[in-house]
Amino acid sequence: MGPFDRFNDRAKRVLALAQDEAIRLGHNYIGTEHLLLGLVREGDSVAARALASMGVDLSKVRTAVEFVIGRNTEAPPPTEITLSPRTKKAIELAIDESRKLGADHVGPEHLLLGLVREGEGIASGVLESLGVSLAALRERVIAILGGNEPRAAPPSAQWSVRMAQTVDYPRHASRPFDRFDDHAKHVMALAQDEAIRMNHNYIGVEHLLVGLVRETEDASGRVLAGLGLDLAKARDGLERAIGRGQAPTSPGDINLTPRTKKVIELAIDEARTLSHPHVGTEHLLLALVREAGSVGAHILVANGIALDRVREATLAAIGKGPPEK
Repeated sequence: MGPFDRFNDRAKRVLALAQDEAIRLGHNYIGTEHLLLGLVREGDSVAARALASMGVDLSKVRTAVEFVIGRNTEAPPPTEITLSPRTKKAIELAIDESRKLGADHVGPEHLLLGLVREGEGIASGVLESLGVSLAALRERVIAILGGNEPRAAPPSAQWSVRMAQTVDYPRHASRPFDRFDDHAKHVMALAQDEAIRMNHNYIGVEHLLVGLVRETEDASGRVLAGLGLDLAKARDGLERAIGRGQAPTSPGDINLTPRTKKVIELAIDEARTLSHPHVGTEHLLLALVREAGSVGAHILVANGIALDRVREATLAAIGKGPPEK
């Protein structure tokens, strides 16, 4: 049997997508970086879910790969594209992972485990540059395979540690993010993701708004969706108001704007006023509409959503206001 005979349809699709990424970049080989892009693009597999849960998306990986190895102007024909030695090694390790896990095929999850074990290719470097621990990624894949998929993606550990160390809030005895629940931390990670997607080196209130829209499993996302703000509208408002930056950014380059720091202070105040022990997405949304001069607030108004209506709907959603009519 050849190595690809054991590949299931999803794994074969990952390889096809990896080849497509190589052609898109004008490369005549499939490296571990192209394989990673294929795993992210496939979208529905255990591997794709594990990557997404750790904040890895297509735009960030493409930006990082292009930064590291560049792009050639002429695309090679598919028949000229070969596997790099590191990719061959990752595939061998993927087959070994499949056998060790008792699977009768090689799927995308085994390809991702093979990439992680290979550990020295460009793919590994790209993941680490995005704040993803290879050991944690392996654990995430195994957890999902075992039926223990996390409820919501946690923020990048690099992000949370860096912000906790560098953001100074003298009015609070403890670090503000210590009081954030998992959903609120996830929103901050999503806001950072939006900043990186737009090539911005800061997290503004506008990025925070898009993060709140993307957190569909908690109060903020449900309230904003109910008021008619979806992800496409929020992103369109962000791009219209701010525009896209010229140069790619990385998580290590990103800081909070003064207005975002103010919103976080207001969110803590909202939680205290409501006698809630933690800061959740609902408090972030309540704080955002209190900071009425921000770009995030202007995006809401531009979409026909009154700020007082957002506050009413949020309080109603958490049982602190009049019921929805």
